[in-house]
Amino acid sequence: MEYSKTFKQKSFSCSLSESIDINLKQHLLREDGQEDLTFALWIPSEGKNRYTAIIKEVIIPENGDRNVHGNVSYNYEYLLRVCRIALKKGCGVALLHSHPISSGWQGMSEDDESTEMKTFVNAFSTTSLPFVGMTLGNDGYWSSRIWYYGKNETIAYKWSESVKVVGKNLKPFFNDRVLPAIKPNGQTIRTVNVWGEDNNDDITRLKIGIIGLGSVGSVVCEMLARMGISKFVLIDFDTVEEHNLDRLCGAFKTDIGKRKIDVIKRNIEKSSTSNDLKIEKIDKHIADEAAYRLSLDCDVLFSCVDKPWGRYILNHIAYAHLIPVIDGGISIEFDNNKNLNFADWTVHTATPGRPCLHCLNAYHSSDVELEKQGLLEDTSYIQGLPDNHHLKNRENISPFSFNLASMEVLHFMALLTNLVEPEYYGEQKYRFKHGFLSRNYEIKCADHCDFANNIGIGDSIFKLFI
Repeated sequence: MEYSKTFKQKSFSCSLSESIDINLKQHLLREDGQEDLTFALWIPSEGKNRYTAIIKEVIIPENGDRNVHGNVSYNYEYLLRVCRIALKKGCGVALLHSHPISSGWQGMSEDDESTEMKTFVNAFSTTSLPFVGMTLGNDGYWSSRIWYYGKNETIAYKWSESVKVVGKNLKPFFNDRVLPAIKPNGQTIRTVNVWGEDNNDDITRLKIGIIGLGSVGSVVCEMLARMGISKFVLIDFDTVEEHNLDRLCGAFKTDIGKRKIDVIKRNIEKSSTSNDLKIEKIDKHIADEAAYRLSLDCDVLFSCVDKPWGRYILNHIAYAHLIPVIDGGISIEFDNNKNLNFADWTVHTATPGRPCLHCLNAYHSSDVELEKQGLLEDTSYIQGLPDNHHLKNRENISPFSFNLASMEVLHFMALLTNLVEPEYYGEQKYRFKHGFLSRNYEIKCADHCDFANNIGIGDSIFKLFI
């Protein structure tokens, strides 16, 4: 693969799970104040416009593998052992070290640059993958870069725009030179006052994907636009129909027949309070490779789909690619006389350390296959199902949608701001008939869950797009 072309066209980022982050900090941040290091393996996650290195496995040095003397160096045998493991597992090599007297985003000293350049040559010759260097400041702040062969086989490196630690919460570390904070303006004074300036700096630099631009997704976009979110990815293959107008935010009679991505883009542009708004859009199903790749450019995804196949794919992305997914759904049932039995809506965030969408019963695997076969669009098939079948419980009205959208945005803020107690909301369910909001922290992924057991694998084992 010609990586010089890749990194000329794409930005670079790093991600690691919360559990790996904890283990690394326990090793690298020494009580004696000296530097330390370790090697790790990484997996590529390649979006349309961003290339992400996911730290998959840490290979802590054994006795004799490195020399700690204020500074730190590794022994060549340690590197060779790591390269052999990386080759066997189909991974790239990363070198992580600490700067115990510095904080914030770290640059490289001459020694750092020389060491990483030499390490790259050995790592690339073994794995044929670029080499990743990462530095940890004394305040726990990560920085990273990626090394590759540039034009005319010269050795080059590219700084990442961010490093993200993904778990029950999302903690981004930004490279201000590559991705500077977006200054708030007079329109967002109250928003900044509530979240805090530091939180606002992080939130407004994130790229947010909204998959499904119906009654919930359109409202999510409206709220995020007014909060100052600057980078949107809109994914929906549908058009506006007459029966959408009672609950599709920003759509009017004149929009019937237009693509939802165009209507919602227009609405975001009207409502946005950002000084630097950027919107990307695609009218494809998330299973289409182009839409799938575009979603991998995002830092957080809102799952506003109403069918199981999309949720199945987004569930995979949340764990395999370390991109948190905020998902919500509405379930309504009527009795035989068409009177309302119940109307419930549920919201949850799928991310490592929390239960996945499958274990939360947000979708059924059997329904995914039905959708792939086209049966969920087959009117005769749906009409033949029992009246109380869950696939028929898709009625919706604007008050329900707006409430659910608001809850999803609050889950987004809870994920990022560290302002909620306890640290996350769990699964929330609102029961309209009783006006009751419940929280459930008891659900966990099954021991054999394919998603929870395959964190940070990218698309290295299987691909879900078509």
